Amino acid sequence: MEVEKHKRTIGYCSCFVVLLLVAVFALAIALGVVASRLRDQPDSCPTSSNIALDPPDNLPPFYDLTHSEIQAVKRFLYGQKELNLVKPSVITLNSSYIFSFELLPPIKQEALDYLDNGNSQPVREARVVIFRGDSKVPVSEEYTVGPTANPTYMKDKGTFPFRYRPLTGPETVAAITLLHAEIGGKANAILLESYGGKLGDCSNNCLGFEMITPMSSSASGEPMNRKMWYWLAPTVEFWSLNSLDFVVRVDLTSSDPDQYYIDRIFHAGRMFRSVDELVQAYNANTFAKTRVNYPKADRNLFSSLNRRGTLFPSEPLSPPQEFEPDGKRYSIKGRHIQYMGWDFDVRMSTLFGPQLFDIRFDDKRILYELSLQECAAFYSANSPEIRFAAYTDSVALIGTRARSLVPGGDCPVHATFLSANHVIESQEAPMVVDRAFCVFEHNTATPLRRHLTSFGGNKFYEGMLDSVLIVRTVATVINYDYIFDFIFHQNGAVEVKAISTGYILASFRFPPENEYGFALNEHITGNIHHHMFNFKVDMDINGQANRFETIEVRPEVADNTLWSASSGAKYSQTRMVRKQIKNEASAAVNYNLSTPKYLTFYNDKVKTRAGVPRAYRLLMKGMSKQMVTPGTGQEPSVSWARHQLAVTRYKDSERRSSSIYACYDGENPVVDFQDFMADNESISDVDQVAWVTMGVHHIPHMEDQPVTPTVGLDLRFFLLPYNYFDEDPAIGSGDAIRVEPRDQNDLNAGLRVERYGRKENAQCMPQKSAFDEELENNPESLFDKPTGDFTI
Repeated sequence: MEVEKHKRTIGYCSCFVVLLLVAVFALAIALGVVASRLRDQPDSCPTSSNIALDPPDNLPPFYDLTHSEIQAVKRFLYGQKELNLVKPSVITLNSSYIFSFELLPPIKQEALDYLDNGNSQPVREARVVIFRGDSKVPVSEEYTVGPTANPTYMKDKGTFPFRYRPLTGPETVAAITLLHAEIGGKANAILLESYGGKLGDCSNNCLGFEMITPMSSSASGEPMNRKMWYWLAPTVEFWSLNSLDFVVRVDLTSSDPDQYYIDRIFHAGRMFRSVDELVQAYNANTFAKTRVNYPKADRNLFSSLNRRGTLFPSEPLSPPQEFEPDGKRYSIKGRHIQYMGWDFDVRMSTLFGPQLFDIRFDDKRILYELSLQECAAFYSANSPEIRFAAYTDSVALIGTRARSLVPGGDCPVHATFLSANHVIESQEAPMVVDRAFCVFEHNTATPLRRHLTSFGGNKFYEGMLDSVLIVRTVATVINYDYIFDFIFHQNGAVEVKAISTGYILASFRFPPENEYGFALNEHITGNIHHHMFNFKVDMDINGQANRFETIEVRPEVADNTLWSASSGAKYSQTRMVRKQIKNEASAAVNYNLSTPKYLTFYNDKVKTRAGVPRAYRLLMKGMSKQMVTPGTGQEPSVSWARHQLAVTRYKDSERRSSSIYACYDGENPVVDFQDFMADNESISDVDQVAWVTMGVHHIPHMEDQPVTPTVGLDLRFFLLPYNYFDEDPAIGSGDAIRVEPRDQNDLNAGLRVERYGRKENAQCMPQKSAFDEELENNPESLFDKPTGDFTI
């Protein structure tokens, strides 16, 4: 019995051992499979050690003001007792305070002496805008302060009418307070009955003044005045597609906000001179009353950007994404960027937006400055809030409107983001935009070049996709979003692109609006408007002594008797006619399709071996014609838009084509671009500046709801090498692929594929985005802090 029991125990142990061995074997196989799979998975993509975004120890001439410089300039300004400056926390309209300041880039020649000749670095200076509302005659003053690290001087640079000033916080608060008191106090019953909402204590059906239209005296016919139209709308996503027929004009001329008053109301297609007049007419039933239901603020609201409609794709599949298998192929030190032969500096002007300086290819300067000068949008309508909407966006400080970009939405996840610092009236500490620019390399998937010879005794293929470096920023000016790309190609070409997106401005639909746009739904019309962008293009092609030449394409009828059996035979063709433009008046280009031409810039002393000027060509693909009568309304403030191109002689006194006062100064522009050309100076063999204007006439349509798509609205111009190089410099790029037979007469001998050291199937795991986590921890990196009840 004991023997039998012992045998059973041994049997049980044997089974257990066998099972254990099977389990170990199975686990080993599983671990092997896992290990194999892990070996098959690509490693993480290399991180870049060539990205250093902190300010360098020695600040370059174009590097924006640092926090310490901003504080130093502020301490200096507050120490100037004659300015009587108050701090941001207590500013009022009738006090003196710092509106804004930023880096003042150095005089060009001083910068070139430093960059090219080893001279001492130019003194870093700030350009300061101060509002003197407490002066006997209120004015806007501008000063130059320097050196920024420890200021010792302040130079007076100009005094401008107070009524020209850009939009300010104190006057906005004062105007909205007035509107709430007057409209909310006297006409809330009208608002509730007409629109199902009201001002003030409104629960979920709140109305607010969500938009403004500046109206200068050039449009109102009232010299020396400053007026503003305020639009009423429901506080939903997004108010400009829910426009109401209730707009109010406020006179803001006085520097004392207690003197502000309502002088016009437009409601139900009628004009009233006061709230009392409106209420009296409404109660007397003297006009057809408006009835508009308050919009239901849910995910299906037509003006919202929530996903709805026909949903696609059917599964939550991610779109294609780029990755960098060998890490970043560009480098950034501070704000100096290098890529594939290119190097340049980038900065964000608080007032005017993106600016690039000292742009070189193969260490030869192509451009000294490439910068946005102004964005403008001129509207047309029967209703006053749209009719007088002639916006120049520097009134809103374009640089401060370039808010944080979103990885995966605005830019690729692999982009590098650059911050920007701004000094604005409402904050003592600098306003910091964490992601004002994104910089990324992009494979356009378009061949930069290619050729296939598939027959004969010299068969080959060679080609390369056009990978470019893009510097992008997006300025959101209330309703519109403007995307600006500066694109650097490997063949020495530079591309500048501007695209409009965002919400349209819409007016309440009355029959007279049918001539100015289409009815987009029951209550709104999408009004026709004209977007315009002006850029400064300061080219230094082989030095500063440049010429501007057009190469016209002209028709000719050539003698063909040698080649034809017919007597007196003629042959129609075209020929090129080179024409040097020698003065500024002749250098204003109004494009005409019947006289096509190339626009070239060059140094006449630098030519090819064949004697051809080594030039760059300006190619414009975003041209439009300004249709507003010159010299009327606010048009003088955008006189740069009268021409698609103007070329002027460089002057330190003509740094910019526009100003922050342009939205109100139509009667007498602070910067009148026509003055740049009026002296008609010679532009032969001198330092030249090209001023490029792009634009598009936009007549909104149904598909512009809820937001205008970018497709078809891209405007661009190019700077293309034109006999500048001896051959395409991109022939040196390692991005190319060459395929040729090992034996031209025997394809069976195989093919030779040349990738210049690159792997055929390079792969790695891109770095994971931490954007969601960063946003959760710092929501103010994307959204502004709440500042009260007023939304403008």
